[in-house]
Amino acid sequence: MGTNVDWPGRGPTWLGVPALVVALVGVLMLAEVSHREGFTKDLLANGTETVASSVQVSVGRGGISNPVVVFRTTDGREIRTELSDAEVNDDEGMPDGQQTPAAGTRYAPPLKIVYRPSDPTVALALVDAGEWVADQHTARRGRWMITGGLAVTLIALAGLTRGARRRGLAWWQWYTAAPPPPQAPR
Repeated sequence: MGTNVDWPGRGPTWLGVPALVVALVGVLMLAEVSHREGFTKDLLANGTETVASSVQVSVGRGGISNPVVVFRTTDGREIRTELSDAEVNDDEGMPDGQQTPAAGTRYAPPLKIVYRPSDPTVALALVDAGEWVADQHTARRGRWMITGGLAVTLIALAGLTRGARRRGLAWWQWYTAAPPPPQAPR
């Protein structure tokens, strides 16, 4: 292969493909945010608030995760469940393993939660619910990623089609076909 290889479309492709990936990540981000917001609003509207009698978190290298709460439902049943979509926090110097959160931390007892009366194993900390309903920044960032990624992808696509037309390809062959090789003289 020579050192002077010309790959038509190399620049627009290297610009357009990452831009398309950014747009797809924005779509996934927006889908996750809208799912969380809908879940939280439904739980706040139709759920029952209570205070957990016991809270245990897993402490490890990644921080605090998997809060498990014990609470009583309105009909008196004692439920032990993991909180839905709980935030992962800094470990705050706690030793590894199952721990009761320290006073003043995010999931410290008494922890107010909201649960679904029809399925009490679906529970969410009120502190998480409040943050998710109020979060408009993440959705805005996802919309900007979609808009910017698609705009750059369209600009790159225009560059690819313009270069393909200059090389003599039909508009629909802009990337799949190369121009025919030159014929040897007879």
